[in-house]
Amino acid sequence: MIEKKSKYSRSVDQSSLLLRLRAGDEDAFAELFYTFYDKLFGFVFGLIHSKAKAEDIVQEVFLKIWQNRADMVDVENINAFLFRIAQNQAIDHLRKLAREVLATSIHFELDSQNNTPEPLELLIDNELKEKLSEAVKQLPPQQQKIYTLYKEQGIRQDEIAKQLNLSRSTIQSHMKLAVGNIHKYLSLYYSELLIVAVLMSI
Repeated sequence: MIEKKSKYSRSVDQSSLLLRLRAGDEDAFAELFYTFYDKLFGFVFGLIHSKAKAEDIVQEVFLKIWQNRADMVDVENINAFLFRIAQNQAIDHLRKLAREVLATSIHFELDSQNNTPEPLELLIDNELKEKLSEAVKQLPPQQQKIYTLYKEQGIRQDEIAKQLNLSRSTIQSHMKLAVGNIHKYLSLYYSELLIVAVLMSI
């Protein structure tokens, strides 16, 4: 692990830092690490609530950055880039844990029924998709419409607002309510861990 030395400034010239990093400048990498480590750790820990795993994930983020530094030609905002990688790593971790929980449940159910199962991964995906679809169908009509347009059809919120003649803040409010209602429905069937993983991935 790189020691976070005080010689590095918290104020970063991102363009210069990226150029040096892509060129393989180890000091630039150390500066990047020192500047963003604590922020990334706090962000990841807030998502997964495990200090040890958060440390592992942040280390993995910086390892990916160093290993792929030459390919970062399209990166303009290193801050956003780092946090996006960290979020994806955290989501992957939550998905893995959630799938382990669900897999245990499905194994128990299959054993009790003495059935010959489909591949376990397919069973998990099918069950999650089915329950998520049920949750969406339980939403009030306006929430369901907005959720479907945004999450399933990929239409931007400002475009949805124009289509439905509503303000963008109203669309955001309906989306927040929809996610809350989906969470409430899924909580009838799954652990909080699994629900978080599902909601973060949709």
